[in-house]
Amino acid sequence: MSRRRASLTVTSLLLASHIEIARKHGVPLDDLYVAHHVDPAHLRDPEARVPLALVYDIWREMGRLGEPHLGLRLAAEYDLKMFDVVGYVVESARTVGEALAAGIRYQRLLFSFQSLSLVIDGDEARFIILPPRASTGGSMPGELEDFILGGMLTRLRRLAGVAVVPHSVRLRHLPPGDTRAYRQFFGVEPEFGAEVNELAFDSSLLDRPVHGADPLLHRVVARHADELLARAPSGLRFVDEVRRQILQSLRLGVPTAPDVARGLSLSTRSLARRLADEGTSLSALIDEVRRELALAQLQQTDRKTIDIAFMLGFSEVSAFHRAFRRWTGTTPAEFRRAHAAG
Repeated sequence: MSRRRASLTVTSLLLASHIEIARKHGVPLDDLYVAHHVDPAHLRDPEARVPLALVYDIWREMGRLGEPHLGLRLAAEYDLKMFDVVGYVVESARTVGEALAAGIRYQRLLFSFQSLSLVIDGDEARFIILPPRASTGGSMPGELEDFILGGMLTRLRRLAGVAVVPHSVRLRHLPPGDTRAYRQFFGVEPEFGAEVNELAFDSSLLDRPVHGADPLLHRVVARHADELLARAPSGLRFVDEVRRQILQSLRLGVPTAPDVARGLSLSTRSLARRLADEGTSLSALIDEVRRELALAQLQQTDRKTIDIAFMLGFSEVSAFHRAFRRWTGTTPAEFRRAHAAG
């Protein structure tokens, strides 16, 4: 039997730099606080937690302000020190790789779930942002996706001390009418309607020294962060960790049990046993992830069926069609037409 998912929360620090901007533009923050049962005075406590759904709603309202590319503009001002101990651990690290590893290690001090990961594949490193599944706040607003991924590039450039141009940028949301601001900010044309938010860059950057590194400070704040991490809430179930591994691997092919177990530092036997305890299996989760991605791609993008099939690890389009009919009782083309018709 699967365990009930805990409420997903984020630290109040995550909101601090944007609440005033939202208020100045007339975003009905007080109404949102009431809707999410949040006391505004509570937000002044740096250790306070607020619902992830409130964050999403604030960003949705900010997205309605009519200010183009607000997420990217705020990302250009991204300052990790707003995140208190996590910011200091990251910015005092010796190398860019150590800094990013620290940010990923201590992310649960910012969110009650694991959203960030770094995958190194030869000469390329991929920073991946995967929002939690089935959040009560719905899907992550596009402006927030822009802010987080853009903020990551801003931080990477500052840590490395060079004008980093990514190999590629992938965003889950649909493309805007004009993508020039994205090309100007990232240096490349993003892929929109992707299955994850992802920033790919030269892995040699990970070895670059961080300007202003302070090994002594790093040890002190990392020790403190470890103590905080031991008390930090977690809303992530084991099956969600497995789903993340599957999603990150699909672009390279359907992952095997040894692949997934290795990514979780488990034996294949332990992986199977823990999934059985959750009432599922690896094959069931792979099927579930493929189904969700297929539906999202058909609803949110105009990507060709053959491209979706290969993206999901199917070796033949016919195999994808059979799986899709099993999932939905219809074909991909029929599903897309029905969705377009409303």
